[in-house]
Amino acid sequence: MKKLGTLCAFIALFALALPASGHIDLKSPTPLLDGKAQAFRALKQPPFGAPGVDVLAAPVTVFHKGSMIEIEVEVYVYHPGEIVVLYTLDSEGKDVAPAMSIPTADTPIPHHNLIFRMKTPDKDEGSTFRAQFQLPDIEGTIYLVVRQVMTDKLDPMEDGSVSLKRIYYHQAAKLELVK
Repeated sequence: MKKLGTLCAFIALFALALPASGHIDLKSPTPLLDGKAQAFRALKQPPFGAPGVDVLAAPVTVFHKGSMIEIEVEVYVYHPGEIVVLYTLDSEGKDVAPAMSIPTADTPIPHHNLIFRMKTPDKDEGSTFRAQFQLPDIEGTIYLVVRQVMTDKLDPMEDGSVSLKRIYYHQAAKLELVK
């Protein structure tokens, strides 16, 4: 019995030492942190899924303000829900922090600075998808946040509200919008 307990403890420690992949991987534009090369569940960390990354020093991709952008995202762990794209001018992303609860299961999940949303593609549609949408008509540095919202991870609470603590994976890209 002692050997079984030791083996279980070893397996648990080994599993904790492995990189914990997120569920999405932003391929384009270049993300602040690669969705498959991160450890310690980094993509669960709001708002950018890039703890420890100096976003002020991160490389930037240049686009024209108000232009169309195409993103490429790989969903490599499928969950029903949606993919949302938000933007912020704040290098800390405080204005795009995700909601952590909603009053009822029927309440829509709020997203601040939302510029695009789509249903998560079904498994049979392939794991990589592209989407086009218009960037904001502003100049300067923005952070484009791509968020997987998993609707099968909603947690009902005793008071009838719903916890959203387990539903998100985040990635972000730093863009410079020019004339």
